[in-house]
Amino acid sequence: MLKKTLLSGLVASLVFTTSSFSFGDFILDLNDELQANQELIKEYKARITKLEKRNKYLLAQKAKNPKLYEKKPLYEETKNSYIYRVKLNGAQAKNVSFTIKDHILSIEMNIKTEHKDKNSYYASSRYFFQSYSIPKGVDEEKISHKVEGDYFTIIMPKK
Repeated sequence: MLKKTLLSGLVASLVFTTSSFSFGDFILDLNDELQANQELIKEYKARITKLEKRNKYLLAQKAKNPKLYEKKPLYEETKNSYIYRVKLNGAQAKNVSFTIKDHILSIEMNIKTEHKDKNSYYASSRYFFQSYSIPKGVDEEKISHKVEGDYFTIIMPKK
């Protein structure tokens, strides 16, 4: 009986000690978690502020030249012509090469960007190539192209 009492006391003591340490750890973890959450909230608020400023800038750019940001279909067939459009994504039309050979219309863009200042250098290059089979019934001599906002537009008149 004495062994049972001692054993029960020892088990109760271990359970109480373990649970109090666990509870203490829980409080410490809770405080750490609260602090970490506060830091994340500050970080997210800073990111949201940055995104709001970026959106404000983008909207101002769009207001300056709304045609640049109009969405148009990339392919269209009208009664008199076929129309193909290539989105320039801010590239200048002077970087676009347009050729017709063997009933194939090809568009090629090679865009290089460099930025230098006294502390850094940045360079990027983008290449785009697309070819289209000219549909039957198109007057190849009258195929034309133009820039409409941010689109390079190819007009293929039907015969």
